[in-house]
Amino acid sequence: MELLRVQTVASNSNNASIPAMFVRAETEQPGITTVHGINLEVPIIDFSNPNKEKVLSEIVEASSKWGMFQIVNHEIPSHVISKLQSVGKEFFELPQEEKELYAKPLSSESVEGYGTKLQKEENGKKGWVDHLFHIIWPPSSINYRFWPKNPTSYRQANEEYLKYLHGVVDKLFKSMSIGLGLEEDELKKAAGGDDMIHLLKINFYPPCPFPDLVVGVPPHTDMSYITILVPNEVQGLQAFRDGHWYDVKYVPNALVIHIGDQMEIMSNGKYKAVLHRTTVSKYETRISWPVFIEPQPEYEVGPHPKLVNEENPPKYKTKKYKDYGYSSNSNDVAIPDMFVRPETEQPGFTTVHGVKLEVPIIDFSNPDEGKVLNEIMEASKKWGMFQIVNHEIPSHVISKLQSVGKEFFESPQEEKELYAKDPESKSIEGYGTKLQKELNGKKGWVDHLFHIIWPLSSINYRFWPKNPPSYREANEEYLKYLHGVVDKLFKSMSIGLGFEENELKEAAGGDDMIHLLKINYYPPCPFPDLVVGVPPHTDMSYITILVPNDVQGLQAFRDGHWYDVKYVPNALVIHIGDQMEIMSNGKYKAVFHRTTVSKDETRISWPVFIEPQPEYEVGPHPKLVNENNPPKYKTKKYKDYAYCKLNKIPQ
Repeated sequence: MELLRVQTVASNSNNASIPAMFVRAETEQPGITTVHGINLEVPIIDFSNPNKEKVLSEIVEASSKWGMFQIVNHEIPSHVISKLQSVGKEFFELPQEEKELYAKPLSSESVEGYGTKLQKEENGKKGWVDHLFHIIWPPSSINYRFWPKNPTSYRQANEEYLKYLHGVVDKLFKSMSIGLGLEEDELKKAAGGDDMIHLLKINFYPPCPFPDLVVGVPPHTDMSYITILVPNEVQGLQAFRDGHWYDVKYVPNALVIHIGDQMEIMSNGKYKAVLHRTTVSKYETRISWPVFIEPQPEYEVGPHPKLVNEENPPKYKTKKYKDYGYSSNSNDVAIPDMFVRPETEQPGFTTVHGVKLEVPIIDFSNPDEGKVLNEIMEASKKWGMFQIVNHEIPSHVISKLQSVGKEFFESPQEEKELYAKDPESKSIEGYGTKLQKELNGKKGWVDHLFHIIWPLSSINYRFWPKNPPSYREANEEYLKYLHGVVDKLFKSMSIGLGFEENELKEAAGGDDMIHLLKINYYPPCPFPDLVVGVPPHTDMSYITILVPNDVQGLQAFRDGHWYDVKYVPNALVIHIGDQMEIMSNGKYKAVFHRTTVSKDETRISWPVFIEPQPEYEVGPHPKLVNENNPPKYKTKKYKDYAYCKLNKIPQ
């Protein structure tokens, strides 16, 4: 398979046109979004200044207020930097087939190797850049397979640069450590000490005939602790400041320092990661050499314990670096385009902020049964959603259900994969990710586990995790109490339609109705405003009974807008589904809803979908249909309805 390389595209463009995948929307084009005529003068710090207190203060100030600065007189000899630049440039000038010898393997989870950012970004766009990644420190992490052998002095030049780079890294960490009120070596030690990864990247931005329309690397913050960057003299680095994009003034022989996400996390927000992007030139090649100083994959990073107390609680979760980088296949905080929604769907744009939707709350313990019945009927008609409290499912039963589900998702990946959905299976049962794409090719930011918990004849224990050992017991205990909630809901809705209390449940399939449990697992996302967990939909079920955790995420569409649904502790969330709307001939309304995700916290929910058996036929109840009220929906087997809905076929 021939891979697309930007260098090849540039050489074939003939100044006439460029592929649409590189052309940004007007809201992103540098020609429109850059403040022209002003170079942003980020702090310049003289490392040779004998006044060490001043240097320290400047580093702390820049890290806190800018997230970016440039250092001069840094004791890396100019000839060492020139040699680093020379061998990198020579590599990118090699014949294409020679560069491809160092290509990142498509199956590799590592970022190391030569390539082009293959995952598309928002709206299918790509950056105007090729790159080479390889680790230069520590020796135990180096893979020389990705170090070019041509030019022959490549390795020597990189190792010579590294020798001096260590001093810069040490000085920066010591200054930032003292700036946090720690001992000078405490911050580096907490970050992983001499085992920290030093990941070199060469960004190669060839000339572009339409530089105002493209970006080299899109807006991002680095995932690293700090990034130390050597640019060439071609302008291209931009920073976001006070709501605008500015060119960062090029300073000859300076090193550009970026504060990255891990440093922001470890400092508990005192030091700020910088939002930046790169632009390209019409006539000149821009090249840069960032080195990302980052943790080992298994290393846990969180706010330093000495920076956390009652007055200053942790603002970030502690997690393994590999888990922080879960959403990204590059060293930038970025997410694959398949997850990024168009602006018309992004929660950041489409949510009504500052208002929590207070859907009806129904107290199941209210002795006035007529009132409860009326509230269920009204909510089912006018909202399609409500929350029930005092539902007689003990809190310890729900806590245990949540605990075992959470434990499953925290087990090693290879253990979860034992329960994976068979790709050949027509059933949705099993562990996985929603692999079928939506109409616009997007995916939800969620993994899941599906399995049937009732009736006994439909259960396949192959999909019930054996670890934790109490998983089955916790689910069966929850089910015992769930039956009572289902019965009460069906009786109330049956009476609300003018039926006998058991008539609606019997028409829906009685005790043979499938109870399909799903666990939705929404990990933290670096850009939650751009993604959705589960996209807008109505449930296919009769009703859905959902247990959430305490992380906000459920949204409902009401009066033409998306609202967060107010979280009510210990409540069950009830959704009216499509089959109930159909069976009631439109009297009860399925709720249109979606889920959002958090930047810092994991959201988990446990919906149980009460639905027909696959061969069961569902249509408007005969007693609700007459000449004056004809059927509004077709009668069809549930499996046929589900097939059409999942495959976006009109019903």
